Amino acid sequence: MIRATTYKSIRWWLLALVVMVIGLSSLMVYKSEGKSLPEGIMLASIEGQSVQLDQFKGKPLIINFWATWCPPCIREMPLLSQYDELPYVDVILINQGETVPVIESYLESAGINFRNMLLDPRQQSLQALEIRGLPTTLFYSAEGVLVDEHLGEVTAEQLDAFLRLHTEFDGRKS
Repeated sequence: MIRATTYKSIRWWLLALVVMVIGLSSLMVYKSEGKSLPEGIMLASIEGQSVQLDQFKGKPLIINFWATWCPPCIREMPLLSQYDELPYVDVILINQGETVPVIESYLESAGINFRNMLLDPRQQSLQALEIRGLPTTLFYSAEGVLVDEHLGEVTAEQLDAFLRLHTEFDGRKS
């Protein structure tokens, strides 16, 4: 009799554990697609000019959150700089909490440049856009609606897929 009760108890605990694991895993893959680009987020360009994030509506938009101390962020920078050269998409890099000299030193040593390198010293965009870690890349339509997001190092395949759906991208980055 004790064995039947023990097995029954174990089964209930296992069921509870499975339900909890499924619930937590669904939170980890949560995507906030369909949200609009928030208004009123004011950042600074690396040159010191004020930039409002929602001013970039009108073209498909790739926003990447990064820092120089983040190895996957550094690995994806050369790839993102290639896509930054495309005229039909805006690539925005938002550095998290680092100083201009640190960022400029990295960019110079890597031999890369971006049209839209923004600073977020107080990490307000990180909080407003509910970014869970670095690097994170957000993909917005030309209308400013979030269509996809990626936590971790982004690949050319992911960038190409976004561009194929939201631009006249023909598969070549030049």
